[in-house]
Order: sequence, then C-alpha cells, then structure tokens
Amino acid sequence: LRHRDGSKRACEVHATNLRDDPAWEGIVLNIWDLSERKALEERLRHQAFHDALTDLPNRALILDRAEIMLARARRGSGTVAALFVDLDGFKHVNDTLGHAAGDRLLETVAGRLQSVVRAQDTVGRLGGDEFVLLLDPDPSNIPPDLIAQRVLDVLHQPVDLPESGRTVSVSASIGLAIGRQGSVDELLRDADFALYEAKRQGRASYVLFEASMQIEAQDRLALEEELQRAVGLEQFFLLYQPTFDLYTNRVTGVEALIRWQHPARGVLAPDAFIPIAEQTRLIVPIGRWVLQEACRQAAAWDEAGHPVGMSVNISAHQLAQDGLQEDVERVLAQSGLDPATLTLEITETALMLDIDAATVRLKALKALGVRIAIDDFGTGHSSLAYLRKFPVDTLKIDRSFISGIASSDAAAAIISTLVALGKTLNIETLAEGIEQPAQLEKLQQEHCGQGQGFLFARPLDVPGIEDFLEAVDTRSAPTAAIR
Repeated sequence: LRHRDGSKRACEVHATNLRDDPAWEGIVLNIWDLSERKALEERLRHQAFHDALTDLPNRALILDRAEIMLARARRGSGTVAALFVDLDGFKHVNDTLGHAAGDRLLETVAGRLQSVVRAQDTVGRLGGDEFVLLLDPDPSNIPPDLIAQRVLDVLHQPVDLPESGRTVSVSASIGLAIGRQGSVDELLRDADFALYEAKRQGRASYVLFEASMQIEAQDRLALEEELQRAVGLEQFFLLYQPTFDLYTNRVTGVEALIRWQHPARGVLAPDAFIPIAEQTRLIVPIGRWVLQEACRQAAAWDEAGHPVGMSVNISAHQLAQDGLQEDVERVLAQSGLDPATLTLEITETALMLDIDAATVRLKALKALGVRIAIDDFGTGHSSLAYLRKFPVDTLKIDRSFISGIASSDAAAAIISTLVALGKTLNIETLAEGIEQPAQLEKLQQEHCGQGQGFLFARPLDVPGIEDFLEAVDTRSAPTAAIR
C-alpha cells in the first residue's frame, strides 16, 4: 500500500465478512504494517548469503551461483571459469598494522576485483584473504587467463591505509580452473589445486589447473598429515655441517640441519617437508625442537672436550612470534650452553618482512648473548641502511653466487662487493656451498672470512662429527678434510 508520504509499505490484511451482522453490515479489514519486519527478513536473508565485511557473496551463494552457471554451460557451448585468489602477505599487514588496516585492505581488494568482471559474473569472498571469481559461460567472454592477469595488475597497485598512515602493495596467487561437465565441488577443488601450485611456484602469478596437480595435492595432503604425526613421534634427527676459517683452515663451528626419518619414504631432506611445515605453521614446534636438540648436543660436545660453535636456522614464523626470545632463553638454561657459542641464522627475506619488528626481536636475542647471522645473503632486497639497523655478526653469502665465482666475472664482482660490505659494517662473511678448490682460492683472494661446503665436509651425524673433529688436522688444507 502507498503511504501518504509517497513510500510503499508492505502490509498484511485480514478481511472478515460481517455483512450479515446488523452492527457492521460490511467487510472489516484489519491491516498490519509489516514493512520493518520485511526489511529485517531481507537483511537477514542478505546477511546469510553475503560477507559482512565486503558485502560480497559468501561461500553459500558462490556455490549456488556456480551451480546455475554450470547448468547454463551444459545447455549451451560455453564453460565456467573459477579463479581462486589468495593475497600474498596479507597476514603480515594484518599482524603489523592492525585489524582495521587489514579490513580496509580487504574492502579495497573486493572493489578492485569487481572492477575487472562483468555484471553477470560473480566475485565472492571465501573467508580470510581468499576470494573467488566465477566467470559466466558466455562464449563472448574475455579469456579467463586475461582476467587473471588483470587481477594481478589491479591488486599490485598501492593501497592507502589511513588507519595506520601507511601505503602498502600486495600481490596475489591465483588458481584457475575451467569446467562444464563436472560438479561445482570438482570445479572449485581444481581451482584450489591450481592455487597451491601458484603459491609453490613463487606467488604473484596465476596457474591453470592440470590433472597432475590433483595427484600432487593428494600426495601433499598425505605428507602433511604424516608431518603432524612426526612432530609427536619425534621422527626428526639432525645432521651437522662444519664451517671453516678460510685463513687458518680451522673448524669454526657446525650448522644443524634437520632430516625426517619417514617410516615409509626413508630419509627426507628439508626441501621435501619444510615448505609444508611453514604453510601449516608446524615449523614453529619443529624449529623449537631443532633449537633444543642442537643446543643439547653442543653442550654435550663441549663437556666431552670438543667445544664447537652451533648454528641453528630460525624460520620467518618463529621470528614473528613473541615467544622466540623465551624459547632461546629456556633452551640455553636447560642445556647449560654458553650463549656466545650459539648462532641463530635468519634469512634476509624473513628480516625484510617487518624491519622494525625484526630489529626489536634481534636486539632482544642479542641481549641474551647469542650471535646473529643473515642466511642466504644477497638473494633478498635489503639495503645498507637496513643492514646497519640489524645487530648482525655474520653474513652468509648464498651458494648461488659461489657456484660461478671461478668462471664468471660478474659472480666474482658480486662476491667482492658483498665481502667489502661486510668489512664496511664490521660483520664477518661466510660463503656457502664451496665445492671446488678454484672457488676456495677466489674466496681467499677476496678475503672472505669463513666457508662451508662439500669441499670441506658434507653434513654428518653425531658420531661422524666427533670422528671429524678428532681426525681433521687443523693445520692442513681443507681439501684434506673428511668428505
């Protein structure tokens, strides 16, 4: 019914026939204004199918629309494309700048995603920083891979976050799947498989689903479940690779390297399971175990008359958590290890995720008396200004530069620059991956302080290290060491 102010009101009318009643002699209408109730029902209906933050369709509505699109595709000649979009680095923004800034970023991303599709397409939010695009089965559609590239382009543009006074740039990983005959679950599952592959290949890219990805994903899922059990069953063990002073040829310490004694697959190297551990955050308890075991072993060697420095790798997730300092302090107290003999190795990339937070945590760790090394140095994006802020003792030059030092002038120039940088900052330099005498000779000419690699020794178990320390003549050339 139309209200006298011109608006329309939703009403419920009950009519009662009282024409035979002498008191009424007519039909009585009872009218209730239901506008507010109808509006509430509509809001509840909308909330049930839309994301509260971005107002995009949620999972329930996405599934419904995908079903409709697939039915239309089967009747015609088109196909439905599903794009899974996962923001790279969103958690870092959310954790460091606050949830208000994270929400503003998600709202901006939602708007940008809608700008690259047509009205008949669907942009939805699955939760967290995961979005999905459903492209309608219209043969005149723009190819899905071009849409994926557009998404990468629009998301790469800087985003102003007034809540924090900062401007950030984010990238995205995109999994793309195309379907017509299969089910909605299969289409979205395939897009998810492709998304994982995009992340594995280095992020900031899109990948089209291939059947082989399903087999790999199932294998990965099985490995993930086994990895969770492995933490409780203590199926890990450590090997130790010595480091050498390139001037005196003396052993300066060892680096703890984790291995997984898988009950069916045998011994697995870190490359086979550490990426999964990082994605599932199992890297934190695993890293805590490595720290504890390495310090216990170093203390045992010291008590046995083989004092040796111990280096332990710290992951980005460990560095980001507040309890790292307490973990290190507790392990040092339990093992009785001299803090000065422990070196914590942190990758350059991990440090650059949040420079201010990393600086605070490194200073707290240094206050415990331990040493700090930047691992894989030269592969990240740090600058001299940032390096001067970090309380670092050693720069570990990545093996990718060492491999070409003897045959490439460019590689040799990079090594010379990195060693000179270390001298400028009064920081030791250690070259990783030395495998040839010619590489060692070049590093010595450049006055690189320490080295590590198969030329000296491969990773060894505890008895192997003990035999190594007893057998190696510290005055002989490194090439005479046990390999």
